[in-house]
Amino acid sequence: MPRGGYLSLYFSIFLAPILWSEGLEPQTEECAITGSLREKLQYKNRLRYMKHYFPIDYRISVPYEGVFRLANITRLQAELSQPNLRYLWASLNCNTMEIIQNVLLEDHPSWNYIKEIYELLVYVREIAVDLQVDPRVETILTLANSGKDRKLVKPKALLDNCYKVMDLLYCLCCKESNIRNWEDCIVPQAQPHSHQPPPQCAGPAALLYRPSQAQTPLVGERELRPPQVEADPQRQAKLGEDRFIP
Repeated sequence: MPRGGYLSLYFSIFLAPILWSEGLEPQTEECAITGSLREKLQYKNRLRYMKHYFPIDYRISVPYEGVFRLANITRLQAELSQPNLRYLWASLNCNTMEIIQNVLLEDHPSWNYIKEIYELLVYVREIAVDLQVDPRVETILTLANSGKDRKLVKPKALLDNCYKVMDLLYCLCCKESNIRNWEDCIVPQAQPHSHQPPPQCAGPAALLYRPSQAQTPLVGERELRPPQVEADPQRQAKLGEDRFIP
Protein backbone atom coordinates (compact mmCIF):
# COMPACT_ATOMS: atom_id res chain seq x y z
CA MET A 1 0.00 0.00 0.00
CA PRO A 2 1.38 3.48 -0.81
CA ARG A 3 2.24 5.60 2.18
CA GLY A 4 -0.51 8.06 1.31
CA GLY A 5 -2.87 5.11 1.70
CA TYR A 6 -1.63 4.51 5.22
CA LEU A 7 -2.54 8.09 6.09
CA SER A 8 -6.14 7.60 4.91
CA LEU A 9 -6.34 4.21 6.61
CA TYR A 10 -5.09 5.68 9.90
CA PHE A 11 -7.73 8.41 9.71
CA SER A 12 -10.50 5.89 8.97
CA ILE A 13 -9.59 3.56 11.82
CA PHE A 14 -8.47 5.89 14.61
CA LEU A 15 -9.67 9.44 13.96
CA ALA A 16 -13.07 8.94 12.33
CA PRO A 17 -14.65 7.46 15.48
CA ILE A 18 -13.34 10.42 17.49
CA LEU A 19 -14.73 13.00 15.09
CA TRP A 20 -18.09 11.50 14.26
CA SER A 21 -19.24 8.81 16.65
CA GLU A 22 -19.24 11.26 19.55
CA GLY A 23 -21.25 13.82 17.59
CA LEU A 24 -18.56 16.49 17.55
CA GLU A 25 -18.94 19.69 15.59
CA PRO A 26 -16.56 20.03 12.63
CA GLN A 27 -14.83 22.98 14.31
CA THR A 28 -13.51 20.73 17.09
CA GLU A 29 -11.57 18.44 14.77
CA GLU A 30 -8.31 20.18 15.65
CA CYS A 31 -8.80 19.27 19.32
CA ALA A 32 -9.63 15.69 18.34
CA ILE A 33 -6.52 15.29 16.20
CA THR A 34 -4.19 16.95 18.70
CA GLY A 35 -5.83 14.82 21.40
CA SER A 36 -4.73 11.70 19.52
CA LEU A 37 -1.29 13.23 19.11
CA ARG A 38 -1.17 14.06 22.82
CA GLU A 39 -1.89 10.44 23.68
CA LYS A 40 0.96 9.22 21.48
CA LEU A 41 3.32 11.78 22.98
CA GLN A 42 2.74 10.70 26.57
CA TYR A 43 5.92 10.42 28.62
CA LYS A 44 6.01 6.62 28.70
CA ASN A 45 5.95 6.51 24.89
CA ARG A 46 8.60 9.20 24.48
CA LEU A 47 10.81 7.37 26.96
CA ARG A 48 10.36 4.00 25.29
CA TYR A 49 10.64 4.93 21.62
CA MET A 50 12.97 7.92 21.81
CA LYS A 51 15.39 6.86 24.56
CA HIS A 52 15.32 3.14 25.28
CA TYR A 53 15.49 2.20 21.59
CA PHE A 54 18.43 4.52 20.88
CA PRO A 55 22.08 4.22 21.95
CA ILE A 56 23.12 6.12 25.07
CA ASP A 57 23.71 9.82 24.38
CA TYR A 58 22.65 9.41 20.73
CA ARG A 59 21.97 12.76 19.03
CA ILE A 60 20.44 13.83 15.73
CA SER A 61 21.51 16.80 13.64
CA VAL A 62 18.55 19.16 13.21
CA PRO A 63 18.14 22.78 12.04
CA TYR A 64 18.60 25.32 14.80
CA GLU A 65 15.05 26.65 14.17
CA GLY A 66 13.69 23.10 14.46
CA VAL A 67 14.38 23.08 18.21
CA PHE A 68 11.07 24.78 18.97
CA ARG A 69 10.70 25.21 22.74
CA LEU A 70 8.39 27.00 25.18
CA ALA A 71 10.82 29.93 25.28
CA ASN A 72 10.28 30.44 21.55
CA ILE A 73 6.52 30.71 22.05
CA THR A 74 7.04 33.20 24.88
CA ARG A 75 8.98 35.46 22.52
CA LEU A 76 6.66 35.03 19.53
CA GLN A 77 3.20 35.17 21.12
CA ALA A 78 3.18 38.98 21.16
CA GLU A 79 3.96 39.08 17.43
CA LEU A 80 2.04 36.18 15.90
CA SER A 81 -1.58 35.09 15.98
CA GLN A 82 -2.55 31.80 17.62
CA PRO A 83 -3.29 30.09 14.26
CA ASN A 84 0.12 31.17 12.96
CA LEU A 85 1.85 29.83 16.06
CA ARG A 86 0.06 26.50 15.67
CA TYR A 87 0.92 26.31 11.97
CA LEU A 88 4.57 27.09 12.75
CA TRP A 89 4.67 24.45 15.49
CA ALA A 90 3.11 21.78 13.24
CA SER A 91 5.34 22.62 10.26
CA LEU A 92 8.60 22.62 12.21
CA ASN A 93 7.72 19.35 13.91
CA CYS A 94 6.73 17.73 10.61
CA ASN A 95 10.26 18.51 9.43
CA THR A 96 11.71 17.16 12.67
CA MET A 97 9.81 13.87 12.37
CA GLU A 98 11.13 13.47 8.82
CA ILE A 99 14.68 14.01 10.05
CA ILE A 100 14.28 11.43 12.81
CA GLN A 101 12.75 8.91 10.44
CA ASN A 102 15.55 9.44 7.93
CA VAL A 103 18.10 8.03 10.38
CA LEU A 104 16.03 4.88 10.97
CA LEU A 105 15.48 1.75 8.95
CA GLU A 106 11.86 0.66 8.49
CA ASP A 107 12.27 -2.30 10.84
CA HIS A 108 13.56 -0.12 13.66
CA PRO A 109 11.07 -0.33 16.57
CA SER A 110 10.57 3.47 16.59
CA TRP A 111 9.94 3.86 12.85
CA ASN A 112 6.16 3.34 12.89
CA TYR A 113 5.81 5.45 16.03
CA ILE A 114 7.48 8.43 14.35
CA LYS A 115 5.49 7.86 11.16
CA GLU A 116 2.18 8.04 13.04
CA ILE A 117 3.20 11.24 14.83
CA TYR A 118 4.28 12.74 11.51
CA GLU A 119 0.92 11.93 9.89
CA LEU A 120 -1.05 13.48 12.76
CA LEU A 121 1.09 16.62 12.52
CA VAL A 122 0.35 16.77 8.79
CA TYR A 123 -3.38 16.76 9.59
CA VAL A 124 -2.90 19.63 12.03
CA ARG A 125 -0.93 21.57 9.43
CA GLU A 126 -3.52 20.95 6.74
CA ILE A 127 -6.27 22.43 8.90
CA ALA A 128 -4.54 25.77 8.32
CA VAL A 129 -4.60 25.37 4.54
CA ASP A 130 -6.52 28.66 4.16
CA LEU A 131 -4.49 30.51 6.77
CA GLN A 132 -2.80 33.73 5.73
CA VAL A 133 0.68 32.79 6.89
CA ASP A 134 2.58 35.60 8.55
CA PRO A 135 5.81 36.57 6.72
CA ARG A 136 7.76 36.00 9.94
CA VAL A 137 6.54 32.40 10.00
CA GLU A 138 7.63 31.94 6.40
CA THR A 139 11.04 33.34 7.28
CA ILE A 140 11.49 30.89 10.16
CA LEU A 141 10.43 27.94 7.98
CA THR A 142 12.76 29.05 5.19
CA LEU A 143 15.68 29.18 7.63
CA ALA A 144 14.75 25.75 9.00
CA ASN A 145 14.74 24.29 5.48
CA SER A 146 18.01 25.94 4.46
CA GLY A 147 20.10 23.53 6.52
CA LYS A 148 22.73 26.18 7.27
CA ASP A 149 22.74 26.24 11.08
CA ARG A 150 22.32 22.87 12.77
CA LYS A 151 22.76 21.41 16.23
CA LEU A 152 22.89 17.94 17.76
CA VAL A 153 19.87 17.10 19.92
CA LYS A 154 18.72 13.93 21.67
CA PRO A 155 15.63 12.40 19.97
CA LYS A 156 13.59 12.38 23.17
CA ALA A 157 14.28 16.09 23.75
CA LEU A 158 12.78 16.87 20.33
CA LEU A 159 9.54 15.08 21.21
CA ASP A 160 9.52 16.59 24.70
CA ASN A 161 9.53 20.04 23.08
CA CYS A 162 6.76 19.02 20.67
CA TYR A 163 4.54 17.85 23.54
CA LYS A 164 5.13 20.85 25.82
CA VAL A 165 4.54 23.45 23.10
CA MET A 166 1.38 21.64 21.96
CA ASP A 167 -0.01 21.80 25.51
CA LEU A 168 0.76 25.51 25.67
CA LEU A 169 -0.97 26.19 22.34
CA TYR A 170 -4.05 23.98 22.73
CA CYS A 171 -4.83 23.24 26.38
CA LEU A 172 -6.82 26.40 27.13
CA CYS A 173 -9.21 25.80 24.22
CA CYS A 174 -9.31 22.03 24.02
CA LYS A 175 -9.78 21.42 27.74
CA GLU A 176 -13.29 22.86 27.30
CA SER A 177 -14.10 20.35 24.58
CA ASN A 178 -15.30 16.81 25.24
CA ILE A 179 -12.07 15.26 23.97
CA ARG A 180 -10.93 12.80 26.63
CA ASN A 181 -7.21 13.18 25.96
CA TRP A 182 -7.34 16.88 26.86
CA GLU A 183 -9.21 16.53 30.16
CA ASP A 184 -6.08 16.31 32.32
CA CYS A 185 -4.08 19.09 30.69
CA ILE A 186 -3.06 22.04 32.87
CA VAL A 187 -3.91 25.49 31.51
CA PRO A 188 -0.55 27.28 31.22
CA GLN A 189 0.19 30.41 33.19
CA ALA A 190 2.21 33.41 32.09
CA GLN A 191 5.95 32.92 32.47
CA PRO A 192 7.39 34.88 35.43
CA HIS A 193 9.93 36.66 33.21
CA SER A 194 7.37 37.56 30.57
CA HIS A 195 4.91 40.48 30.52
CA GLN A 196 2.79 38.65 27.94
CA PRO A 197 -0.17 36.46 28.96
CA PRO A 198 -0.25 32.82 27.88
CA PRO A 199 -1.80 32.10 24.45
CA GLN A 200 -5.56 32.65 24.57
CA CYS A 201 -8.47 31.40 22.52
CA ALA A 202 -11.65 33.28 21.75
CA GLY A 203 -13.76 30.99 23.91
CA PRO A 204 -14.77 27.34 23.87
CA ALA A 205 -13.17 24.95 21.45
CA ALA A 206 -16.01 25.56 18.99
CA LEU A 207 -14.62 29.05 18.42
CA LEU A 208 -11.24 27.84 17.18
CA TYR A 209 -12.41 28.78 13.68
CA ARG A 210 -14.25 31.73 12.20
CA PRO A 211 -17.99 30.82 12.27
CA SER A 212 -18.46 31.83 8.64
CA GLN A 213 -15.58 29.72 7.36
CA ALA A 214 -16.48 26.49 5.62
CA GLN A 215 -15.06 23.29 6.99
CA THR A 216 -11.51 22.77 5.81
CA PRO A 217 -10.71 19.29 4.52
CA LEU A 218 -8.10 17.49 6.56
CA VAL A 219 -5.83 17.04 3.58
CA GLY A 220 -6.06 19.97 1.21
CA GLU A 221 -3.89 21.68 -1.34
CA ARG A 222 -0.58 20.99 0.39
CA GLU A 223 0.52 17.56 -0.73
CA LEU A 224 1.60 15.06 1.87
CA ARG A 225 5.34 14.63 1.51
CA PRO A 226 6.23 11.28 3.13
CA PRO A 227 9.59 10.93 4.81
CA GLN A 228 12.39 9.47 2.71
CA VAL A 229 14.05 6.54 4.36
CA GLU A 230 16.53 5.44 1.73
CA ALA A 231 20.09 6.53 2.40
CA ASP A 232 22.67 7.54 -0.15
CA PRO A 233 25.18 4.66 0.02
CA GLN A 234 27.97 7.04 -0.99
CA ARG A 235 27.25 9.54 1.79
CA GLN A 236 29.65 9.40 4.67
CA ALA A 237 27.87 8.88 7.97
CA LYS A 238 28.15 11.68 10.51
CA LEU A 239 27.36 11.84 14.20
CA GLY A 240 23.60 11.75 14.64
CA GLU A 241 23.00 10.68 11.03
CA ASP A 242 24.13 7.04 10.89
CA ARG A 243 21.38 4.48 10.52
CA PHE A 244 21.06 1.64 12.98
CA ILE A 245 18.83 -1.08 14.35
CA PRO A 246 19.29 -1.65 18.08
